Amino acid sequence: MKKKKIIVEIHFNAFGFTPDRFEKKWIDHRMALFMKYAVSSLKKQTNQNFLTLVRYEDSTEKLIKEALARYKELPSNIKFVNKAEHMNGLKESCQSNDYIYIVRLDSDDLYHKTYIQQLHDYKPKKDTEVLINQNGYLYDSVTDRIAHYYHFSPQFYVYIYKSDEYLEGKRYRPGGHGNVIKKFKYELLKNRNYVNVIHKQNVSNKRLGKKDTNTGRVDTKNVINDPKKVRDILKEFM
Repeated sequence: MKKKKIIVEIHFNAFGFTPDRFEKKWIDHRMALFMKYAVSSLKKQTNQNFLTLVRYEDSTEKLIKEALARYKELPSNIKFVNKAEHMNGLKESCQSNDYIYIVRLDSDDLYHKTYIQQLHDYKPKKDTEVLINQNGYLYDSVTDRIAHYYHFSPQFYVYIYKSDEYLEGKRYRPGGHGNVIKKFKYELLKNRNYVNVIHKQNVSNKRLGKKDTNTGRVDTKNVINDPKKVRDILKEFM
């Protein structure tokens, strides 16, 4: 049986469009969001057989370590890494596995608690390069509402690499998550597997009840306002 390593890849502040992501205020606030959402979701996974590499900008290492020191130590399968450590972690995973699955997750979002187990169980076609989750939820943490959400090519995807090809330098470079479904051989995962979280730092980007892009939409008939129902859904993710 072919062996695979599942790697959750989170770009904390190494990439992005926010110019202040290298500053202490931004890092401290984002660390709080990361611990509240992404870490809770990863710790909730029913199958803990995965590695999380949280990539930070090398020049901000001191600020990252100071922010981390305010929280309980992370589980051994969640690691903050600089550029070199990130690449070493990926290459080491290739050494003892036939495939690596690189799972994309933002530091303020969630996956369903069974997601890692789903990936262990799933058997893609031989030539499939990426698994895509089109269906999920959009959670407005400012107003405490949640809605069914669909995106044609969202940021919630998984790259599948043969380990030997990855070590030889093969990389998928879509030029933005909106192009993933256009450029690669894909399969769609049917479950509602993710929660895209709206908070004060990104609230201007999305609104419940209307489109946020040409390819993403909120099901306005399924906007949930009841706090208990919202909590019940979130319990499946964090």
